[in-house]
Amino acid sequence: MNCFPPVFILRHGQTEWNLQPRCQGQLNSNLTALGRSQAVDQGVLLQNVFLQNPNARVVCSPQGRARETAKIALAKFDHPVSYDPRIAELGAGVWSGLPHVQIGAKWPLLFNDDLTIFEASLNAVEGEGYEALQTRCQDFLKTVTGPTVLFTHGITSMVLRGLICGLSFDEIAQLQFTQGCIFALVEGKETILTL
Repeated sequence: MNCFPPVFILRHGQTEWNLQPRCQGQLNSNLTALGRSQAVDQGVLLQNVFLQNPNARVVCSPQGRARETAKIALAKFDHPVSYDPRIAELGAGVWSGLPHVQIGAKWPLLFNDDLTIFEASLNAVEGEGYEALQTRCQDFLKTVTGPTVLFTHGITSMVLRGLICGLSFDEIAQLQFTQGCIFALVEGKETILTL
């Protein structure tokens, strides 16, 4: 297992499509009122993170929902933000923008209640798939040389966290990917920071 400096991963706040639910992939959907509130909560949690890691690098997915979350969460801080497409969400292929119920009806073997949302998302027809997502996440993690705060997405966050903690695919599939919290990864172990 690689030894990483502290990494703090924030999933974007709830979006309109999360609420419906609808597959987002690399399309965008705006934050709901709850999503904006979750981003405010993440900003409160970041106070202690930045107190302990004042020189933390902040990197954000270039996708709108992650950028909006970062803007809200970082409103009270003077930290420069860089944007990196390697931490964007999994490409969902032809499923992008479709409601979950429609995906399940048309592709019942690929998207069903026997699969976690992580496993089902990786089955997306003409989607990016696990190996490609894992490769870009590994490529990004090579740039992590000091404490880092990441604003990213549900599936991508799970792969990043799994790589940092040395987890198997099955272990990654069972990770929580809630919103409004911070996944603190220190010395290969994950702690979920909440208010």
